[in-house]
Amino acid sequence: MTDFVRVEIEFEALESKRFRMYSGAYVRGFVYWVLGRMDRAFAERLHSSRGISPFSVTPVMLNDYPVSSLEEGKEYRFSITFFVPEIGEALRDYLISANSVYFTAVENPLRRVRVRYVDMGSLEEGPTTKFRVDFVSPCYFRMPSNSYRFVPMPMPELMFRSLARLYSAFIEEVPADYRRWLDEGGIAVSGLKIETEKVLLKKSKWAAGFTGWVNFSMPDDLYSEQHARLTAKLLRFGEYSNVGGGRTSGLGVMRCKIVE
Repeated sequence: MTDFVRVEIEFEALESKRFRMYSGAYVRGFVYWVLGRMDRAFAERLHSSRGISPFSVTPVMLNDYPVSSLEEGKEYRFSITFFVPEIGEALRDYLISANSVYFTAVENPLRRVRVRYVDMGSLEEGPTTKFRVDFVSPCYFRMPSNSYRFVPMPMPELMFRSLARLYSAFIEEVPADYRRWLDEGGIAVSGLKIETEKVLLKKSKWAAGFTGWVNFSMPDDLYSEQHARLTAKLLRFGEYSNVGGGRTSGLGVMRCKIVE
């Protein structure tokens, strides 16, 4: 059974151009543009919905890292993950018949389309006690409060609550005791090297987040094999869903490495 679909698009830049906004915001615009061509009413409902968006994107990448500009003749890529498989399949069908990608107001030659169907069973891993996460694009979290404070720091309880919320929405419910375990300090930061980056997502809307690597570990006195297994699963899921705010604009892209 397919839980979600990832579509990776590679294109050749038709002309050199510097992005006026964060490149992930252009990818988000591309998603709505394509969906609008397939079903305008659906695209408008999705865009105006206040629920959890059923997709995430990466920024435009070269050699696995985000870029701030395009150079004529070079090939770039971005990925879109749909948590409603039917939408991903519709995009696949649309791209099969396309020769170019309308992106940054230019028809760029389409070079490759890769589609991956993912079920969570294929991402199962054993329990983990130590792991490292590389935050490839700026990441921030929201602190639950009346005004939703923005937190550009790798706080484990906020990070894994974010992943648990997405996992519960699209895969299966995460037990409440996992969230309580997070709040008790079940996962801790054991080392990091990060920096803050500020990006423009749309006119007058900026977001500040952190990039870099963070090491995490589970204190012995709070260790739970059940929660350790779920944590490993959420980490793999997060490599597709992104984490934190702005994930539909390419923020919160993460890669994880299980240490032990």
